[in-house]
Amino acid sequence: MQRSTFGSALLGSLAIAALLTPGAQATEVVGNADVGDFRITGGGGSGNDVVLGTTDSRTITVKVTASDDSGIKSADFTLFHGSSLSNADAVLKPSEAAAVCSADGTTSVCTAHYTIDPRRDLKNSLAGIWKVNVEADANDGDYVKVDGLTTFFMKRYAKLTANASPEPVAKGGTITVTGKLTRANWDTHDYRGYTNQRAYLEFRRPGTDYYESLGYTTTNSTGVATAKVTATADRYWRYEFRGTMTTRAVKATGDFVDVR
Repeated sequence: MQRSTFGSALLGSLAIAALLTPGAQATEVVGNADVGDFRITGGGGSGNDVVLGTTDSRTITVKVTASDDSGIKSADFTLFHGSSLSNADAVLKPSEAAAVCSADGTTSVCTAHYTIDPRRDLKNSLAGIWKVNVEADANDGDYVKVDGLTTFFMKRYAKLTANASPEPVAKGGTITVTGKLTRANWDTHDYRGYTNQRAYLEFRRPGTDYYESLGYTTTNSTGVATAKVTATADRYWRYEFRGTMTTRAVKATGDFVDVR
């Protein structure tokens, strides 16, 4: 029988924020052309995260803001994995030959689309931080090229189950909550257990719509999480995985246990 160890967790949000802080340096600038905000939509994750499973492709929309006192003529941006574009081990180019720019005075929002196929474009080693290379040309000949304007996460899709038993259970009895955390394997194109990860055990009282956390247990060598609790009243039980830099967060569907 596996013993579950519970504990509290302090998320490393400060460390992650430091990794994602735009510390971009323009590799080449002529005149006063500049680039600013970056945004991904359609990524399937939180913020600019891009999440993919094992088979279905995903088309994302990327928008970058650029400006110059003469207006922006054109822009192009490339998504890449690596320390710099010249040293990248993976590169994604947009569907369009160049981004489509919409002007508002001297500032333009430039848009491009990328279709990402996990079978063609990704492997496990490419999960995590990606960067963006941007080139913007102004109407007066000014331009700016930025290698690593900002960063975003390319994440593997995850699944999580929860089963609480026995059902029903006598008050004061023991409930065992078992779940399995799996994630997309971009090398083998199937789902494998995600090992040594924190699975937070949560419960919901009937008539409410929110879950409360009791702490976490750690998934075993096959991605299975197991915990035991004392039955006190009717509850819905589930696990929550809060995500990593390479894998999306996911919550299991709650499993109801009738306590008699």
